[in-house]
Amino acid sequence: MQMAESRKRIEWIDALRGFTMILVVFSHVEISGFGMAPGYAGINDFFRTFRMPLFFFVSGFIAFRMQEWDWGLWRNSVLKKMRVQLIPMLFFGLLYAVFFYAQRKGVTPMASIEGFFNDSAKYGYWFTEVLLGMFLIYYTASFVLKRFGLAVRQVLLSVIAIGLYALAYSSVTQFSHHRVANWLCFYYLCLYFQFFVFGNIIACYQRRVFEVLHNKYVSGAVLLLFAGLYIFYLGRSDVQHDYVVTDLSKLALEAIRYLGVLTTVMLFQRYEASFSKKNWVGRGLQFIGGRTLDVYLLHYFFIPAIPAIGVYLSTTGSMVLESVVVLLFSLLVIGFCLAVSSIIRISPWLAYWLLGVKQSMAGKE
Repeated sequence: MQMAESRKRIEWIDALRGFTMILVVFSHVEISGFGMAPGYAGINDFFRTFRMPLFFFVSGFIAFRMQEWDWGLWRNSVLKKMRVQLIPMLFFGLLYAVFFYAQRKGVTPMASIEGFFNDSAKYGYWFTEVLLGMFLIYYTASFVLKRFGLAVRQVLLSVIAIGLYALAYSSVTQFSHHRVANWLCFYYLCLYFQFFVFGNIIACYQRRVFEVLHNKYVSGAVLLLFAGLYIFYLGRSDVQHDYVVTDLSKLALEAIRYLGVLTTVMLFQRYEASFSKKNWVGRGLQFIGGRTLDVYLLHYFFIPAIPAIGVYLSTTGSMVLESVVVLLFSLLVIGFCLAVSSIIRISPWLAYWLLGVKQSMAGKE
């Protein structure tokens, strides 16, 4: 078994985090800002097939630790993640609910707050809560199996991921009727935990995995399967939404998600020199990657509502024009997020509680 030998930061992984964050903002600008409904086969529909799986893959990859787990480490890790994920989500989520969502939907602030907690997607802030749940499962499995090898831990995590996905697959229409499940964003945890585990396994055996992926036949097969299955998926008349499809299309979609993640990882790992801090692309992506939580928490406040652009882009049918226009607005939104983030980080106390910044790092920017 091959294990990660060092905890030093991997530049291409940081750049990949930044790239994935751009994809998230890109999707929200196009759908929420420009009103372009999913399903018209634009570039965003392509990225949506594997964007969130990639996000959780990166989180699972970074989460991998070669540590001796004990009660103190488990407790401290859980408390830290609750502070980093839960407190900022509640602060910015409720702020958004009261001052933005309530006004846009024409409801009272109290009704908007109640809706925030009962909404399974938390008005878009579900990601941080779901990621917290994934870390809690990972930390607990690591602690319980501390006397066993890493392979046993990975097997248990895989079994849990399969069980959760089976639950989501069989109960997709039932989760919305359970208030507790909505409070916990449980459906999304069930759906995406598999990719967190996938990233963790790749991190554990990364040297061997990348040796395999560097094989010209393996990399070629991944690319061809990815392209072929995506074309097949687009041609299915039953595809209306990511999760409202037949069993065959669901199977194809899950394969596309894994192949999309592998393709993106191969791209960044193969051309890692292009994503280093030695060039402006690498520096920019890594900077965004280092502030993914900041951008995720803040970007909803800056998404412009310009449906006319969505109508125009939909009628042109040009994926190139769509990509350029939406990307420019996305980078503008991210720029505002980073500016506000830098202002908040002036105060180490605010940076610590609202953005999850380590005390040793807060205020240093």
